[in-house]
Amino acid sequence: MKRALITAEFDQQAIRQLETMGFSVELAGWGQTRRVLGESELADLVSGVSLLVVEVEQVTRGVIAAAGDLEIIATCRAGPVNVDMAAATAAGISVLCTPGRNADSVADFVIGLFLALGRNIWQADNHLRRHGWHVGADIPYFHFRGPELAHATLGLVGCGAIGRFVAQRARGLGMDVLGYDPFLCQQDVGEAIRLCHLPEVLEQADFLSLHVPLSEGTRSMIGGPELARMKPTSYLINTARAAVVEEEALFALLEERKIAGAALDVFWEEPLPDGSPWLRLDNVLLTPHIAGAADHVKVHHSAMVIEDVRTLLAGGQPARRVNDPDIDPGIG
Repeated sequence: MKRALITAEFDQQAIRQLETMGFSVELAGWGQTRRVLGESELADLVSGVSLLVVEVEQVTRGVIAAAGDLEIIATCRAGPVNVDMAAATAAGISVLCTPGRNADSVADFVIGLFLALGRNIWQADNHLRRHGWHVGADIPYFHFRGPELAHATLGLVGCGAIGRFVAQRARGLGMDVLGYDPFLCQQDVGEAIRLCHLPEVLEQADFLSLHVPLSEGTRSMIGGPELARMKPTSYLINTARAAVVEEEALFALLEERKIAGAALDVFWEEPLPDGSPWLRLDNVLLTPHIAGAADHVKVHHSAMVIEDVRTLLAGGQPARRVNDPDIDPGIG
């Protein structure tokens, strides 16, 4: 019987499916204890393991060298950012990942931010808890207004899986959706999104939502000149990567109230330090990098891993293998 070691959060039904495929399943690490295994700890556990499923642990060259029987590494991440790909490929190990595992989770969260931010739900809650019902001598009706989503314009920067899921939800709420993505054409996104050049998206958006990976091409792509194109009534939402935006430019824009507000789930330094200037802006909704933290995410990535492992066992080409497809994984 082959051994499988799982250090990721993993669905119980998926574990049973691995067992029916002939794996003896062992659980350890972050997914079980919330403590990340170090290199030496993981290396001590992988000897004799055929399938390794990770999420947070780093699969280094040393770990791979310690695992003489390893045939498959599955990382429950969008890409193999925690796997030494060169070492895995050289060892003839198939590497799987789980792109889009949290796309629904992030899309739901983004829509929640539109409502919480635009309709001042978070500010109304905070005021009621701290100060009571009235705002001075006024009833709250006059102080926590905001735009309806119907007929508002959503601008997407990045129209991959998450961007498209956000667009579907936004269209259901009656929003018009514009998108910028230089790697896609209109046919790729269908009717839910109208692709435009970035300046038009920035200028038209009532809600600007960022959904691009961090790369040399996207780092600081939303800087001072881009932010200056936004309407004074618009909101910026970032659940992607903080470094896509120039921090100083965005902070100044919000501090001077040149846009209505922002919602940030990602930061230039994480965890956000005590005393961060971001904590004093009252037109910014802050959350601690939780957009992808829905309960069902582990179900999604578990199902992807099971599907691709089953395909490998049958001698096929799995949809989410990220290294050389000509490698013989040696699975019989």
